[in-house]
Order: sequence, then structure tokens, then C-alpha cells
Amino acid sequence: MPDAHVAPAAVVAGVLCGSAVISAARHPWPLAWRRPVPPSFDRAIRRAGWSETPQRVLVLTLVRSAVLAAIGTSSGLLLGPSAALTLAVAGALAGVGWSAYSLHAAITGRRARLARELAPLLELFILELGGGGSALSALGSVTLQVDGELASELRRLLIGSNVLGSQPFESRLNDLAGELQIPAIASLATIVAASREYGTSVAPGVRALASDLRQSQRRELIAHSRRALNHVLFPAAIGVLLPFLCILLFPAVTTLQGNLR
Repeated sequence: MPDAHVAPAAVVAGVLCGSAVISAARHPWPLAWRRPVPPSFDRAIRRAGWSETPQRVLVLTLVRSAVLAAIGTSSGLLLGPSAALTLAVAGALAGVGWSAYSLHAAITGRRARLARELAPLLELFILELGGGGSALSALGSVTLQVDGELASELRRLLIGSNVLGSQPFESRLNDLAGELQIPAIASLATIVAASREYGTSVAPGVRALASDLRQSQRRELIAHSRRALNHVLFPAAIGVLLPFLCILLFPAVTTLQGNLR
């Protein structure tokens, strides 16, 4: 069994090591950390809406892994070198898994948040179209009045499309739909493109799209309510109904058991 002072010393060493790594990560890192990252990782960070650079996310992931590995090593010294090595590897993998889960949760949450903002924005868009303006001017007016993340993204696309010789708005909107993986935004881009090419009004298409989104949200709300009801009823059935049935049937079972003897 290790001496009594080994474990506290290891804990202190691990904390100091983690603090040093965190302190180093907060300052500008060397040029070696500025190497290119895979494009898919860069796209995932943009989809999550994080303002951090991919290099800094990698550094913070290494920080988490190093700190958890140090804690695992110091804790495993009480059980022996093999346990310390196992806990160190588990801590390092847990740091990577923590960052991956945080990124995935941020992407999923942002996609759901933007999808919820789309339906009311389209409804305001329909009201602005009733004033007789063009589709892009009406959409620009809506994005200026609405304070939301999706409105900011659409406003940025509108400003970028007004630059001479730049990519058209519907093409930028398609790129945004592919990046966020929201099919309704791609449908809006198709409606705007059809209006530009054929000179048709965008109001019927936008109205139908907003109605479909509202119906989809209503179905999701009903499904969520049913799942919440099941989460309430199942523990109640296990914790209340079964004990009640046992108490209720106990005299009958004991009487039947006595008659069978």
C-alpha cells in the first residue's frame, strides 16, 4: 500500500499541472497550434454558433483531457500503478468525449432554436409583403425589426448579396440551409429563386411554408407532451399501482394459499 503522503502529493501535482495547462491555453499559443484543421471540424464549430477558433477548441480539449488524466492518475495511485494508468487513459478519453458531446449538443440546440424562430419570422414576412414591396426588401425589413439569431443570419446574407458581383441571396440561403441542416430554409430559398426567375409572388409559397412549420411544431409539441405524460405515469404505475395491488391482493392470496394446504 502506498505511503500516506503519496496520494496528497499526487493530487497537488495534478492540480498544479492542470492549472499550468489552463493558464497556457488562455494566452496566445505558438504557431504550431495554428495548423490547418479539417474542414468538417471547422463547419461543425460554425454550425454550433461558437465564436472560438478551431485551434482554440482543440487546445481546450487537450486541457480537459490533461486535467482529467492528472486527476485520474493521482486517484489511481491509491490502488497501484496499473489502476493509475487505467484511470489516466479514461480521464483523457473522457476529456475528448466531453468536448465532442458539448459540440454535438450545441449544434442540435442551435438547429432547434433556429427552426423555432423561422415560423414567426415567415409570418411577419407575409405581413410585410402585403405592403407591396419586393420580397428582399420585405425580408430585410423583418430582419431589422426582429431580434433573433436567425434574423441576424438572414440580415447578414442580405447585406452580403447586395455587394456588386457577389453570390445571390437565394444561393447564400441554400448554403445556410445546408450548413444548418434545416430543410425549411432551403424551401424558402427555392420560393425566392422561383419568384426571381418567373416573376411570381412569394406570398402563397411563404404562407404554405409557414403553415407547414406550424403544423410540424404542433405535432412535435403533442409528441413531447405524450412522452412527458409517459414519464410521469410509468413511475407512478411502478411506485404506486403495484404496491397498492400487492396490498389489495394479499388477503386473497393468503386465503387461497391456506385453502390449498
